[in-house]
Amino acid sequence: MNELGIICDIKEGKAKVAIGEMVTDFLNVFQAFSNSYAVSFSPLRIGEQVLVMPVRGDLNSGVILRGLYQEKHKSKNTDTNTFNIDFEDGTHLEYNSKSSTLKLDVTKDISITCVDKTINNQNDTLNTQSHTTNANTITLNAPSINLNGNTQIAGAISTSGKGGESGTFSIKGNLNLIGDLKVSGNISDSKGDLTNHTHSCTDGATAVSR
Repeated sequence: MNELGIICDIKEGKAKVAIGEMVTDFLNVFQAFSNSYAVSFSPLRIGEQVLVMPVRGDLNSGVILRGLYQEKHKSKNTDTNTFNIDFEDGTHLEYNSKSSTLKLDVTKDISITCVDKTINNQNDTLNTQSHTTNANTITLNAPSINLNGNTQIAGAISTSGKGGESGTFSIKGNLNLIGDLKVSGNISDSKGDLTNHTHSCTDGATAVSR
């Protein structure tokens, strides 16, 4: 018959189970998936309570069925609309089918490797102490872009309008330029044209600014 026991030894994905004073041989353990579609693995832990199901009446030829709650290993969230997993390091995964919300709290790092990634959402907020993006090219399409805070650009800036037409670069405030200023058009200020203006020399003659 089936027997409840405690895992007391682990080796290569198999486990021995203590059932009273008896200890089984190393037995295979049920996992969620083990076929051509997917293969899953959930690490075993000594002290885990399990059910040993004998094969042909022999416990030492049986298999281990896992997933029994213990006093020190109970679900923190038993909401009937929520699937959740709590890992030993504090990482928490939760999905609520009633609100259709997925929550993931990770204590350290998340690493995602893929060929292409597409994210479709209405709003996106990133709260972080620092952010680095490494890419050969970055394309950002938006009707308007707001940068709040000091901005440093290492490299050249090129502007153009939609479809490659002439663009506009506007600055509200002072411009501090270290280096030369080269323009292909005219320069003007509130008083008029500075490119082709004239001024009087000390001898009374009129000269053109060059």
